[in-house]
Amino acid sequence: MNDDDNHEVESEDGDASQLEEGALEPVESAAGDRRDRDVGFRMPAGFSWSLLPNMDDLIARVLVPLQKQIRSSMPDYSVIAREALAPMNEQLREQMASIASGVPTYSMSLLDLPALQALFVSPVTQEILKQISEQQAKAMEGLRKSLGPLFAPESLRGLNRALLPPNLKDHADEIGANQVHEFVEQEGIPLYLVPRGRTALRLLRAKDRAGRRRVLGECYKSLMEDCAVVLERADHEVISDELNFVLDGLGAMRAGYVRSAQAVFTVVLDTLIYRFYPDREERRVITNHKRGADVPDKIVKMGVREALVWLPIWNSHEEFWKHKGDKVPQYYSRHASVHGVSSRQFSKRNCVQVLMLVTSLIGHVNQMAREASYGALPV
Repeated sequence: MNDDDNHEVESEDGDASQLEEGALEPVESAAGDRRDRDVGFRMPAGFSWSLLPNMDDLIARVLVPLQKQIRSSMPDYSVIAREALAPMNEQLREQMASIASGVPTYSMSLLDLPALQALFVSPVTQEILKQISEQQAKAMEGLRKSLGPLFAPESLRGLNRALLPPNLKDHADEIGANQVHEFVEQEGIPLYLVPRGRTALRLLRAKDRAGRRRVLGECYKSLMEDCAVVLERADHEVISDELNFVLDGLGAMRAGYVRSAQAVFTVVLDTLIYRFYPDREERRVITNHKRGADVPDKIVKMGVREALVWLPIWNSHEEFWKHKGDKVPQYYSRHASVHGVSSRQFSKRNCVQVLMLVTSLIGHVNQMAREASYGALPV
């Protein structure tokens, strides 16, 4: 067992109440089929809180990081926002200065009630308040018109496409970025880099875990090939050792040795997680997923792409306590694979699921290395 494998005492994955394969479960996925994507757009978790304080936060926390991620594929929204607001702000400052210059100066002693009464019933004061109200209304209307293009259907569709992973961009009219994020918040099945778009649509539209597992079984061969394409494009200088083991496991998988392959993929997943999070306490955030727990803050604060990679890995580490009598689940569980070896856990569906997890992570590492223009895996 590795450093995290005091799970018999400290944590592990599993669900004693899982239903048999193919059975319907009572809780449906929030990432089911949605056909009203153009009616509204919900940013992924971790974005909505940054919209609340002010426009500066909007630009600093959302628009600028988004621009860095999507680069030339989208316009610079921070520049658009500043340019849109600048004329209106200048006009508002001039108008308020004009109003302020006409405000009369009153001199009164403390609690001079007659003077206060004269102030608030004065026609001059009423006229000033009326002007302020009118200018405020004009300012808000100007703001609405200035920002309108940012929230037009065309812009939202472009934003949706920019937030989707590369393998799903061609299906931006059928898949919402919010659907993808909700799916990986609940499932240990990745949607980043793999699978191909049509398979991802089937997974998103499945009503429950049993339905999603049927997709894994029915698309077993195409899922395996989708992963092979990503792995074969990976840079061996960046991640050679782990990649070679995954390719060996892929060979065993093609030869029909799915149990051996699942064991190899699980060990590689452990190794990659350790390389990213060598500190035990930081690693526990990813590897110790208590049932019913909210998404950890560490993942909530990640960028869109990074969160899409790590959320399904976190979900695949749901706790499993063999000594407490937890039943070995039929869906893929890292902890049950290590601590509860059985035919329920080792299967073609689970093998292809952990292959997808490893492939998504390796592809992510490879892209990070390319973007950083160096060949070392960040740890």
